[in-house]
Amino acid sequence: MDARLAGLSALVVVLVIVAGVLGVMYSSLASKYSSLKSEYSNVSSEASTYKSEYTTLQGQYSSLNSSYSALQGEYSTLLSEYKNQQADVVLAAAMSHWNDIAIENIDLVAPEYLPNATLHWVGGPLSGTYSGISSIESVWNKFFNMYETVYWYTIIPPSVVMVSPGVYNATGYAQFLVAPTSAPINVLVLNVTEILTYVNTSSGYEIETEVWKVKPLPLTDVIAGYPGQEALAESAVLAAAMSHWNDIAIENASLIISEYAPNATLHWIGGPLSGNYTGITAINATWTKFDNTYEYVVWYALVPPTVQVKGDTAMAKAPLQFVVFPFPTQSNPHPQEFVLNVTEILYYQYNTTAMQWQIVNEYWIVHPLPISDVAPGYTPGQYQG
Repeated sequence: MDARLAGLSALVVVLVIVAGVLGVMYSSLASKYSSLKSEYSNVSSEASTYKSEYTTLQGQYSSLNSSYSALQGEYSTLLSEYKNQQADVVLAAAMSHWNDIAIENIDLVAPEYLPNATLHWVGGPLSGTYSGISSIESVWNKFFNMYETVYWYTIIPPSVVMVSPGVYNATGYAQFLVAPTSAPINVLVLNVTEILTYVNTSSGYEIETEVWKVKPLPLTDVIAGYPGQEALAESAVLAAAMSHWNDIAIENASLIISEYAPNATLHWIGGPLSGNYTGITAINATWTKFDNTYEYVVWYALVPPTVQVKGDTAMAKAPLQFVVFPFPTQSNPHPQEFVLNVTEILYYQYNTTAMQWQIVNEYWIVHPLPISDVAPGYTPGQYQG
C-alpha cells in the first residue's frame, strides 16, 4: 500500500469517528429538543389556563369593584343622612336651651351642660367666664332674678356645623325681650350672639362650651312703633317716685331705704327734722323719726308730677300734700291732724347692676299747714276716736 492510500484510509477512519461522534451528539440534542418542546407545550398550556383564570378573575374584580362603588355611594348617602339627622338633633337641643332660658327654669337649663362645661358671658353686668355646673347655675340664677319676664325669638335660622365626629357647633342670633324685675315697665332687648359646642354622650348631646355675647338695645331699635326708651324711662321714673311717696305714707322704712343709692343725700328743709342727711344710715334714721312722729299718713297730689330724663339721670318734681295724724303724747293726748305741704324734688341715677332707678339726691321742702287751709269745712279730730 502506498502512502497515498494509507493517508486516505486514515482520513476515512477519522471521518467515520467524527461522524460517529456527531451522530451521538445529534441524537442527544434531538432528545433534548424533544424534551424542551414537550415542556414548552406544557408551559404554554398552563399559560393558557392562567390567562383564562386571569380573564375570569378580572371579570370578577370588575364586578366587585362595581359593587364596592355602589356600596360606597350608599355609605356616603347614609353618612350624609346621619350627619343631617345629628345636626337636627343638635339644633333641637339648642332651641330647647333657649326656651328653657326664656321660661327661667334652672332645673331644665343645668342638665343641658357637661359637668366640666364652660360658659363665656360677654357683655352686661354678668360678664365673665364660668366653669363647672355650680358656677354656671349661679350666673343663670342671677340672670333669672334680674328679669321678671323673658321672651325670645330669632329672625335668622340657627346653623349647625360638625367640628369632628360627635362634636357640633350651633350658632344662633337671638333676641331676648326682657322686663327687669326692679322696673318691669323698662322693657329692653338683649341682642345675643350664641355659640354652643355640643358633645355626643351616653345621655345625648350636652353643652361643652357656650359663648353668650349680649348687647342691650332699646326696644325701638327692633320693634317699630314701640314707645321710645326715653318715654319708657320717664314712665319708670314716675313709677319709682310714686312708689317712694306711697312707701312714705305707709311708713315702711325698709321699702323707703331700698329706693336710695348708697351715697344718696336727703335734704330736709323745714320742720323739726330739717338738715342734710348723707348715706343710708343717716337717711334711715331720719325716716324712722318721721314714722315715730305720725300714727297715720295720707298723701295726694293736685298737680301731676313732672319727670325729665337725660341719659341715665332723671328728675321728678311734684307739689304734694301729706295729711298726718301725730301719735298721742302725755302732754298732748288728743293731737290734731294737719297737712304737710311738701315740694318734693327727686334726682335719680340709673344703676345698671341693680337694674333700678335710684335716688341720689332728694329735696323734701316741707311747710306745715292747718288742715282747714286745704280742706274747708273739715273739723280737726272728727275721725279720731
